[in-house]
Amino acid sequence: MKAIAPLLNMVLLAWLMAYSITPLPNWLMRKRVPSALAVLITLLLVVIGGLTVASLLGLSIAGLIQKLPTYQADLTALRDNVFGFLASRGWDLSKIKSLDIFSPRSLIQYTSSVLGGLGQLVGNTLLLIFLIAIFLFEFAATEKNAANGQESPVSVLSRMQTASRDVKRYVAIVGGTGLIQAIAMVILLQILGVDFAVTWGVLFFLLNFIPAVGFLLALIPPAIVGFLQSGWVTALLVVVGYWAINFVGDNILKPKFLKKGLDVSILVILLSLLFWNWVLGAVGAILAVPLTLALKNLFDQIASEPSCPAAISGFTAQPALPPEDSHEKP
Repeated sequence: MKAIAPLLNMVLLAWLMAYSITPLPNWLMRKRVPSALAVLITLLLVVIGGLTVASLLGLSIAGLIQKLPTYQADLTALRDNVFGFLASRGWDLSKIKSLDIFSPRSLIQYTSSVLGGLGQLVGNTLLLIFLIAIFLFEFAATEKNAANGQESPVSVLSRMQTASRDVKRYVAIVGGTGLIQAIAMVILLQILGVDFAVTWGVLFFLLNFIPAVGFLLALIPPAIVGFLQSGWVTALLVVVGYWAINFVGDNILKPKFLKKGLDVSILVILLSLLFWNWVLGAVGAILAVPLTLALKNLFDQIASEPSCPAAISGFTAQPALPPEDSHEKP
């Protein structure tokens, strides 16, 4: 899985997105819309929405990459001022200066690589849409068979679809609340005059699917840009505003919809973050909780099935029949 992570990431993202939007084609089919037409309408809406977001994000990323040298100069000046202040107080800066990984140039290069990877992901939109279409047609066929009272053959996809019920609920709640929070944060950044507010809003929406650390990762870039633009007051307002919006989302909105727990402990979530991030890279952190929920339900589903070979092969062992009564008495 780690060796084919670039391709596997696209497949898993397509599975997650397709399963998240299946309520729309299912609703259309219940309104007597043919399954193929329902899937095509759903794909059309996804393409329109995806192209709109991709265009806004692409323009914003391009502008941000062009402005990174300016931010590098500001970071260098800030670092020199901090080092000068510490040196005047008698601090030994030899060890600090040896940490080149924290230099402004290294930080800017890392940011450029991350933004470039995000732009490459946007560039693979066509492949992603194609994979989503395949999953949607498969899910629509399963739904159609269920509506007609027909039993679909047991397959890996049908098992994963059954095991992914909690995933749909998780994505709907986290995605809905994350969208509301992201819009509020974009409005906040626009009011404060922070550059590329749309980019930071999209970044927060994506990182919102990463438990625990996603919020901190989404907070750091706009706080730094606000500090470089307007000083520490703007950066402090960004931090306070982000914290307030995130507090409302995590403590009021999510508990209101997430009335029943997902039956996954915090330890399992953290371990899944580490594992899937190691296997799939950065995308694995977004997919960690959905994959863990799906696999957990899949294992529970398999464990609840009869384990004897006769039952697995489709036959049920019958008790031995008593011998027929003979006319002769013993």
